[in-house]
Amino acid sequence: MKFMLCKSLEEKDINKWFNLNPKYYRAEYKANIKYDGERIIAIIKDGEVTLVNRRGNIKNSNFKEVVESLKGLPNCMLDGEVITYCDTFNKLLKRSLTKDKFKQQQLQKEIPVKYMVFDILQFKNESIVDKELKDRLVFLKDIPVLSVEYGDIKEVYEKAKEEDREGIIIKSMNSKYEQKRSFDWLKCKFFKETTLSVTKYTTNNAGIRVEDEDGNVVQVSGLQHKAVKEEIDKGGGCKIEVQYLEKTKKERLRNPSFRGIKNGWEMELFNLWRGKQSVW
Repeated sequence: MKFMLCKSLEEKDINKWFNLNPKYYRAEYKANIKYDGERIIAIIKDGEVTLVNRRGNIKNSNFKEVVESLKGLPNCMLDGEVITYCDTFNKLLKRSLTKDKFKQQQLQKEIPVKYMVFDILQFKNESIVDKELKDRLVFLKDIPVLSVEYGDIKEVYEKAKEEDREGIIIKSMNSKYEQKRSFDWLKCKFFKETTLSVTKYTTNNAGIRVEDEDGNVVQVSGLQHKAVKEEIDKGGGCKIEVQYLEKTKKERLRNPSFRGIKNGWEMELFNLWRGKQSVW
């Protein structure tokens, strides 16, 4: 099962999408809130439901209430995301990773989930992936499912920021469903930034993986990994700038990524380079 995936868009570049010709972008591009869950394709055929994630794993036993909610639908194939009602990824992860059937039943009561649909790939056994997104969405109107709201990019962005969501997805309403990563779908995550004092590292083919005293692990690749390694070797530590999505219950950073050395000339050059980049 191959999914259509998004190209990444940095938040600093989002204003470019607000300033496009309104007659053009409002007709072709819309946005929806990016929910923080597990991407799932749901296949409904003759009353039987199969939930498949991006790794090709069947997730029926993990999300039984989703299976039950889809059983009465006509034959179709849906694309969406399973999320918790509070849209918290760490809680969703418990549901998704638990294999013990007794614990799965317990977690179903403790952490209820729902399926948010944002696309449809088949309807009544007919593939519609070659139709444009705006035409595919028409089919969803005849199916009783929870579906995301597509709207004006700026309005959706402001709503997502106000609700402290993970980000937004910008989509071309004229896009066909391509089973690959495409510029027709752009993912903008709202990353936070912080400084870590890393004190140890391990080497790998891409560079080094550094770690701080709280157990946060960050990959440092490219030319800057040598400078970070040298700082740790000489002084026992190095301060680095990282971005991340949120903190876990154990106060560790989720999805941290290296941005540069704190106050170093490498960081200044990196920020200068970033400022010259564009999505165009």
